[in-house]
Amino acid sequence: MNKKITFLILSGPTKEYIDPVRYISNESSGRMGSALAEVAIKKGYDVIFISGPAKVLPKDVKVIDVLTALDMFKATQLNFKKANIVINAAAVADYRSAKISKHKIKKDCTSSLMTIKLKQNPDIIKYCGENKKNQVIVGFALETKDLIKNALIKLKNKSLDLVIANGVGAFNSKNATVNIITPNSILEIKNRNKNIIAEKIINETVRIFKNIKLCKDNSRRL
Repeated sequence: MNKKITFLILSGPTKEYIDPVRYISNESSGRMGSALAEVAIKKGYDVIFISGPAKVLPKDVKVIDVLTALDMFKATQLNFKKANIVINAAAVADYRSAKISKHKIKKDCTSSLMTIKLKQNPDIIKYCGENKKNQVIVGFALETKDLIKNALIKLKNKSLDLVIANGVGAFNSKNATVNIITPNSILEIKNRNKNIIAEKIINETVRIFKNIKLCKDNSRRL
């Protein structure tokens, strides 16, 4: 069974350039995504790993390098059908600059304000949720308030099977406090190493996938 399960794992931040030297990004280290990939590999599963410019990358895993949210979306589309389980642990920028300047934007000494127009990036995990076929789709919800409430909204609105909800304290940290949320349950894991959290996530996603496969096999017999 193990050899037949393929994970598609997205990790790290994305960079959305404003000019050749400035960009919009975030503090994601890629540690959680890397831990997920390493756990999956150790358990004998196949892993397709797509990463933005992360500080931490998994060992013994081929990395598909991307830079922007659009890059990550295209790489996800190319590999989506190959995966049984998709986990988006990446901190993908929601917006990008509507126009990228060819040259460094110079400071305007006549004004203390500058306006940058932004446009929305594709919602990668929503695309996966809406297009899944007997696949398990997992998203992460990082919130600064109403953590569980907002995570449950994301679970429903993006047609996900599982959401991992955490606060900003998880950025650049080896430990994290997370809530593993399904439509029927919430499991809180307090201040544990991300490798331990990753194993629990991998085990839960495989359990959900096996249940989907079992239901599909039973329906064929009827």
